[in-house]
Amino acid sequence: MMQSFWAIAAAACFSIMAAFVKVCAADLGSFELVFYRSVFGALFIAFFVFTRGQTLKTKHFGMHVVRSFLGVLSIVPWFYALGRMQFGTCMTLIYTTPLFMALNFIILARLKSTRAPWLMTASILVGFVGIICMLKPNFNNDEFIPALVCLGVSLIDLATYWQMKQMGQLKEPSWRIVFYFSVLGIVFAAVGTMFTGGFHALDSKALGGILAMGLFATLGQICTTRSYAYGNMLLSSCLGFSAIPFSAVMGILLFDDAVEAASLIGMSLILASGVTAAVTTKKMEAAERSQQAAR
Repeated sequence: MMQSFWAIAAAACFSIMAAFVKVCAADLGSFELVFYRSVFGALFIAFFVFTRGQTLKTKHFGMHVVRSFLGVLSIVPWFYALGRMQFGTCMTLIYTTPLFMALNFIILARLKSTRAPWLMTASILVGFVGIICMLKPNFNNDEFIPALVCLGVSLIDLATYWQMKQMGQLKEPSWRIVFYFSVLGIVFAAVGTMFTGGFHALDSKALGGILAMGLFATLGQICTTRSYAYGNMLLSSCLGFSAIPFSAVMGILLFDDAVEAASLIGMSLILASGVTAAVTTKKMEAAERSQQAAR
């Protein structure tokens, strides 16, 4: 269960990353942003690995290719949507992934004739209501296509998390998974960039935004991979809601954003959902250990 709490660190990193993506999206294409983000991640992890005397060799290269393809297939349309619709609405739709995951687990439980995770599902629903309270999504007429794109991204993310889980069961370290995701992301994004207008010249503002985006994206990917590969997937998805309160607190502290009653209610619901999900997971894992000991 403790591995799932890396999802909170990932949420903090990705909330910061999203702000820099918003800044850069006006001047750089979606594939271009993924390219620079991937270059930073590959170099950062390679330096980390070689200075510690570890290796990047893997026996599961095919699985890395699938994970990387799903990752790029998710990030590119998300960056596209971030630049074309309201931030709050976009992020609300992106956070439907935990809902899809809960539905996935319910269906699997029905197929296996086991007990469905109703308490975890309830916790996720409460957290999502908190997201709605904080972000107050509002659709404009020209945002229908980006909204569908966001929902598609959520489904792709669900497939990505399952892929991470399989790789974690094979004992692939999180940093190696992120390294190959970054390397193959460079290839996919470079090809995509060439077919969508090519690379743009970088000024100091864009360069600063890219470096900050790359740093927090890489740290967020490592934390996310560690959480989903080695932790409880439903708990990780529920704790991922904490990205929105992180963003709100940053806005209050750094940009003097107003504190609204709806935001405070939303934060409370997200906190309550995370605590309930953690307690429920702990009880479930204790019950599983007792059953295994009794066999």
